[in-house]
Amino acid sequence: MINLTSVSSPDDAHLLRCWGIQDCKGCLAQGDCSWCPFSWTCVPNSAKVPLLAPAWDENVCPHWAERWEIRTRPLGCQVSTITTLTALVTIASTLVFVLLFTLAVFGIRRLKTYSEVHPTWWKIWTYRPTRWLSRWREWIRTKLTNKVHPNGREARDEQEPLLPS
Repeated sequence: MINLTSVSSPDDAHLLRCWGIQDCKGCLAQGDCSWCPFSWTCVPNSAKVPLLAPAWDENVCPHWAERWEIRTRPLGCQVSTITTLTALVTIASTLVFVLLFTLAVFGIRRLKTYSEVHPTWWKIWTYRPTRWLSRWREWIRTKLTNKVHPNGREARDEQEPLLPS
């Protein structure tokens, strides 16, 4: 039989102080204690930020599945760590998206006004279709006429069989 009346360390005293509480409100009223909802246990939580205790201690609750469902003092019995973190990440992502969207709108507006003042700022070269067409034809002609087979013969058409007979 385990003797729970003799406490050997401050950690044991902290565990006994939290472990004896059987409801969430009473647990959170006690300093440095958190509530694990699945196993209905009050556990010691001496993390600097009690809400983030599951990030540093995977055994903060008796059952592994309730690690991120822990209830801590600043938020109360109805809000778990995972709910809080999900809400914070969602809010931060929304703010980043709104910021990027706003920057894109202002950038497009600024680019539009700049292009009205300088209408040819984006042109790198002048497009002349006849020049490009003649260069393309010349390139194709040189590629087709200068092709040489490994056996030394020119390959101008595909009349030659693939396999030697």
